[in-house]
Amino acid sequence: MLNSTRFVFPIAALATVLAANPLLSQQNTPPDLHIGSGVKAGEITDRSAIVLVRLTATLGQDAQGLIPGREGQARLHYGSSEDLRTAATTSWEAAKPEVDHSIQFKLAGLQPARRHYYRVEFRLDPQAEAKLSDMFSFLTAPPPDQRAPVMFQVTTCQDIRGESTYLPMAAQRPDFYVSAGDTVYYDGQGLARNVAEAWQAYQKMFGLPAMKEYHRHVGGYFMKDDHDYRFNDADPFMKGKWVGSKNADPGARFTETRGNQRLDVAWLTHEEGIRVFKRVFPMGEKTYRTVRWGQGVQIWMLEHRDFRSPNDMPDGPDKSIWGREQKAWLMETLLASDADHRIIVAPNPIMGPDRLMKGDNHANLNGFWHEAQTFLDWLKDQKLNNVVIMCGDRHWQYHSIDRRNDRAIHEFSCGPTSDDHVQAVPPLYEGVERPYSASRGGFMSVRYKPDDRSLAFDFYSVAGKPLYQKVFIP
Repeated sequence: MLNSTRFVFPIAALATVLAANPLLSQQNTPPDLHIGSGVKAGEITDRSAIVLVRLTATLGQDAQGLIPGREGQARLHYGSSEDLRTAATTSWEAAKPEVDHSIQFKLAGLQPARRHYYRVEFRLDPQAEAKLSDMFSFLTAPPPDQRAPVMFQVTTCQDIRGESTYLPMAAQRPDFYVSAGDTVYYDGQGLARNVAEAWQAYQKMFGLPAMKEYHRHVGGYFMKDDHDYRFNDADPFMKGKWVGSKNADPGARFTETRGNQRLDVAWLTHEEGIRVFKRVFPMGEKTYRTVRWGQGVQIWMLEHRDFRSPNDMPDGPDKSIWGREQKAWLMETLLASDADHRIIVAPNPIMGPDRLMKGDNHANLNGFWHEAQTFLDWLKDQKLNNVVIMCGDRHWQYHSIDRRNDRAIHEFSCGPTSDDHVQAVPPLYEGVERPYSASRGGFMSVRYKPDDRSLAFDFYSVAGKPLYQKVFIP
């Protein structure tokens, strides 16, 4: 944690914020033009960041949880001093309906290990009066060759019932945040079958008051999985989702029948799922990437949907979740890193264990098992003993240790953000230890301390109660 640059969150006001939606009290806002969805800073390095702004017609959510977008223009004023007296200013950018009225500002030339502040200036058009938003901020990473305290949080598998979890998360004052996938559920309650409905799913989730307040001062890295891409266990080759023949959803469109199931093709396509996700978050072009937070920590965030082989393909050397290019990049960059700790964050488990009937991920015997085992053996053979795996897509918390083939590799799952979203813990695989597991929701915090170069993984409940800790010291 970079104490000299820490922003003090208005934690005491958060409960009031929840009851007094909306939270963005913009100053002299023009009629019918707002920043009702809040803002998000992401893809932060020691020198750069991306800021996402969405212009809206309302100040907050309506009765259905929606925040309609509106065309207009915006620019950022940003700098490392809160008064913004020496602020830099971006050019004016237009908020267009084809991208749900969002704008992504790419900022460069930032100072390492500093909190950067910014306001959004926005207007209907060049002839209209322009107004300023409230203040937002994010923290940049330390230089790659310097050891500094770092603390970040990880979540996955969330719906609107997990909003209150972000209150104790904010109280910890994280340096940044990683969303490990399933940020919304297109095929959950309130189905999102097309692009327009997908935009709305994010309005319902990230327009919640506590969510907006959290992202107001916490930068993030966002990963996608099946539910915020298309539907459960989706791969790029599926035409739709197979459902029981008694399915009566009025939005369904059936084209094929197989036994007692029908193929519902009324869902986002592979291309639409990718396009929406890249616009609702501050994202670069590639959804797999690595980021360095000083000498102490380097994080790899993987893509598990775009390049995968068909789920029903027989397992073997040619079946892959990562694809050839991403796999080569992962191995090459892991070897090149000299960070004290190397953390792989994957949208799905690599070790598990997982439920026996699944075939969607690396931890499934009838899924992508071969690729996972080959990779884990490679980690052992390369003596990369400081690699730890974290994963999303699990509705229970766990810490597993893979002891197969003389390996000793650790994997952590933070579990869902809501206790309403938990599932039962599956049985153990032979050769896998599980020091901790629980059918409960919450989040994880990861802390690096430069004095002893330790890395601590802490599990928390939805209310922020400590549950379990594992500490690694090189």
